[in-house]
Amino acid sequence: MPDARGHDIITVITGFAMLPPAYAAYSASQPQQVAVPLSLLFGAHLLSGMLFSPDLDLDSAIDDRWGWFSWIWWLYTWLIPHRHFWSHGLILPPLLRLAYFFGALFLLIFVLARGLAALGMIVPDYHIRLANALMSLANEHPTETQVFLLGFITGGAAHTIADWLVTGGKRYLSRLGFRSRRSYANHDYSIHRSRSW
Repeated sequence: MPDARGHDIITVITGFAMLPPAYAAYSASQPQQVAVPLSLLFGAHLLSGMLFSPDLDLDSAIDDRWGWFSWIWWLYTWLIPHRHFWSHGLILPPLLRLAYFFGALFLLIFVLARGLAALGMIVPDYHIRLANALMSLANEHPTETQVFLLGFITGGAAHTIADWLVTGGKRYLSRLGFRSRRSYANHDYSIHRSRSW
């Protein structure tokens, strides 16, 4: 499997490769409004591949990108087995990571509000406002939401397909008698690294 840098390169290349067919599809239906869908598609693809990668189920270079906020993914790391359908599938896993992130954000805001309320501070219901804002955004801009979700799915899928191709290609070459000298066993320097918590 490629390392984190290799996956980043694959994500960028596949993101640019999607632009010409996406441009052809959108310019045929809405020639005046191509920039927004293409930007959303490309941005979501990069966001998914580089920040919401399937390797978030490991203590990895990917979760290091979250910096201090990497703790958001601790429960996800414990719940999702690495290279499992729920981490490295094509369609549902990227959406699961997105839903997990917003669920964690919602829960964090809720707990902070309750904690401050227990101390006597009145805090607006930001968790409800966040949920309402996301729902109204999806309802008011359904096409843009669909384009964003499509890009988010393709970003995760590019990672998964790259892992499948490297793993399958290595097996195929070994059946033909060729041995790969490069080991991909620890492709993200992550499996043997221990958490500080």
